[in-house]
Amino acid sequence: MILELVILTLLAGQSFAAISECRGNLKMIVTGLDSDEGQIKFDLDKAADTFKPKENGKQAFTKGRSPIKDKRVEYTFKDIPCGEYAIKLYHDANMNQTLDKNFLNIPKEQYGFSNCKGCIRPPKWEKAKFVFDKKHPVVTIKL
Repeated sequence: MILELVILTLLAGQSFAAISECRGNLKMIVTGLDSDEGQIKFDLDKAADTFKPKENGKQAFTKGRSPIKDKRVEYTFKDIPCGEYAIKLYHDANMNQTLDKNFLNIPKEQYGFSNCKGCIRPPKWEKAKFVFDKKHPVVTIKL
């Protein structure tokens, strides 16, 4: 009886470890850029409370930037855990580290979100999120 409990406990631990060890590389493709000038700056968020950082000051799961080539970007997030994510990004054409806006507070540089082509306002987490796992290793954002 004790041996059976030990074996079951070990098997359960191995099953849990296999599930929790789901990791991989997520490829982000951004298309529809107006030019190759500057770079794309982006946040990869893992939760709703980091998707809108100005509201609570919490940091994104990871941040980055990537050069533009042929009016597109391909960037790979390496070794991230499987799960739900959302991406927000903008084209920092003049490399001043900020999304430039006009006097009406309308962005002058391109911006975008996962699952939200043509969104004028930032979408809610539920709309922007996507599932990353071994079956879904690529997310494409069209500006």
